[in-house]
Amino acid sequence: MVACVQFYWLYFTKAISLEASVVDALGSTLILYALFFFIKYARSFNFSTRVSYAVMGFQNLAFAILWIYFCRYTLVDLFSAQKNYVTLWQTSFFIRGFMGWVILVCFSAINFLAEQLNQTRASIIEEQQAQRLRKEAELFKLRQQLQPHFLFNSLNSINALIGREPKNARHMIQQLSDYLRSTLKKEDDVFIPFQEELNDLKLYLAIEQVRFGHRLIIEEYIEVDCEDIKIPPFLLQPLVENAIKYGLYGTIGLVHIVIKVIRKNDALVFSITNPYDLDSVATKGTGFGLESIRRRLYLLFARNDLLKIEQKVNPIEVVENEQEVQLQTFMATLFIPIRNSI
Repeated sequence: MVACVQFYWLYFTKAISLEASVVDALGSTLILYALFFFIKYARSFNFSTRVSYAVMGFQNLAFAILWIYFCRYTLVDLFSAQKNYVTLWQTSFFIRGFMGWVILVCFSAINFLAEQLNQTRASIIEEQQAQRLRKEAELFKLRQQLQPHFLFNSLNSINALIGREPKNARHMIQQLSDYLRSTLKKEDDVFIPFQEELNDLKLYLAIEQVRFGHRLIIEEYIEVDCEDIKIPPFLLQPLVENAIKYGLYGTIGLVHIVIKVIRKNDALVFSITNPYDLDSVATKGTGFGLESIRRRLYLLFARNDLLKIEQKVNPIEVVENEQEVQLQTFMATLFIPIRNSI
């Protein structure tokens, strides 16, 4: 483009010979382009520091001066016999030099901005990758922490059963083995069918039934069209464990825990309700189970409203061992956005 404009200016407006016009246009433009690539090459290996626009202008001014003097003395010497061409160089020398400097500055600015844009994009990609790795590491850590949390409780229960109920202890060990084997199979899965998670949950409840015997009564209400919905693994068991822990603590009677699973709009809604004795002081724990669920949901779905906790005081007073005990209902509701494909 620059060479064509220059040729038109020389040949058609200044009546310079065809040969001189072609050589001048192509020669000076090719040298200018060589300077373009030199600037780009020098900046990419860059002795490394970012060049400010002011320094860039002075740098390109030096290149423009070298370029215009080289072109003038080379071309004028080559076509010295053409007086009109020599005269044109004398009258247009500074204008040509200024135009060359402007072109070099524009190219350098575009090249500089392109480099900055590429660096910004690379930084954004690196930051996104770092965030993804941190997120995956945190999710992995949370999932790994759930296993010992449940395992310690189960081993304590087995230890208590060995002396007085060895048969149930052996049965519980077998169920625990089956449960852990099942969870290991989905260790690397981000989402699994709800039916798989439900099967593991039932196995977990069977272990707890051995642990607490007839005192633990589980009622389940599960919609049949929920089986194929994809959910993150290891979300339901901590909720059930929390309900059993606080529902059975401080009581010696029967405890009903109600589990409901429905599909509502674009979410799988899992709710679990358990009684809670207001007069009992529960064993202090870390609260790891519910907090880990909340954190995992945020990491997976970027939402803080997917776990809802409600406590309601039961107006009916329950007489237990000739003492009036007021209970409240504790309900945890989990909203899992639906994913129908893995």
